[in-house]
Amino acid sequence: MSAARSRSVSVPVAVASLLLVAGMLSGCTGADADDAIAPPSGSASPSESPRPTPSASPTPPAPVSPVAGGCPALAASDAVVAASGGVQRVTTLDQMWHIAIETEGGLACSLLTSRLAVDAYLLPTSLATGRIAALLAAPTCDRGAGSMECHASAPGAGQTALVAASFPTSVDDATALGELGGIAAAVAASATEGTPAPTRATTWSHPLDCRAIGETIGVTSLLGSDEARTALGAPPAATVDGELAIASSTTARCDWTRTPTQKGDRGSEFSVISVPGGAWAWKTLAASVSDAVDTMVGGHPARVTSRGEVYLSDGVNILHLQGQRLAGVSVVDTALGVLSVIAKKDAGSRG
Repeated sequence: MSAARSRSVSVPVAVASLLLVAGMLSGCTGADADDAIAPPSGSASPSESPRPTPSASPTPPAPVSPVAGGCPALAASDAVVAASGGVQRVTTLDQMWHIAIETEGGLACSLLTSRLAVDAYLLPTSLATGRIAALLAAPTCDRGAGSMECHASAPGAGQTALVAASFPTSVDDATALGELGGIAAAVAASATEGTPAPTRATTWSHPLDCRAIGETIGVTSLLGSDEARTALGAPPAATVDGELAIASSTTARCDWTRTPTQKGDRGSEFSVISVPGGAWAWKTLAASVSDAVDTMVGGHPARVTSRGEVYLSDGVNILHLQGQRLAGVSVVDTALGVLSVIAKKDAGSRG
């Protein structure tokens, strides 16, 4: 494992009830409870909240998939059926880095076969650089305590197929990689070269200015730490999907972590992730974000979750803010701060 932007720096009265503030939760031991932020008082449930209307502006142009019909068509292709023994369930992956892959003309699918749950990716040649190139060049299995994750790849028409799955540790590496290699070849044979989403004049610059964003939103205070204990860096990747999330050149992100400072303190994390040009997928992404309410942030449609996450689209790009064990955060104010930094940088780049 996003139109011309209005960037107000004040919080509208209509969304004041969505300011989510979490107390510092150091010393708690619950795996989920200490990460959660209480829902905003008096806000309606997601089913009762009015839906945002991002369609007020023209629908952003979408990319062309390397498989006509997307993931369902890939799962039904003769080559994939023969290599996998048949796919019982297929899902289009829709997290930020998956949308980024599709924005560049690729595809990200989850295929459940009679034996395996396989994540299958079609990665355009433009993405096969750096850490991703190293991943593609080295099919391997990483053994854990009770299972192992393996991945293999195969070249295709203007892209590379990458597949990953978990196996019991009783399976030897050669057998696992042989099976995945056959599925990867079938995925590659079922695809043609995709086409990226057409670029538009107003696009967030890449990379993000993490230093300016951190200073503007007060990330040191959010993490509950002085700057000496605050580090900027991508989170570790424990899976192929996580490696793609970090290495993909189509996402722009800032990640801050605070290491524990005392017994019982689990540290804290905060991330800002954007997909330039990803607004074509906004409605699908918004529909998939559960436990959330709809609002507007800086004039843009947004989804705000009870855990303190915010997803928004400006009609060209998509932005996601997320954190764990924060000392206190207003997601609306924080999102406005991020938008203000992006707007300033983009204005400067346009002269």
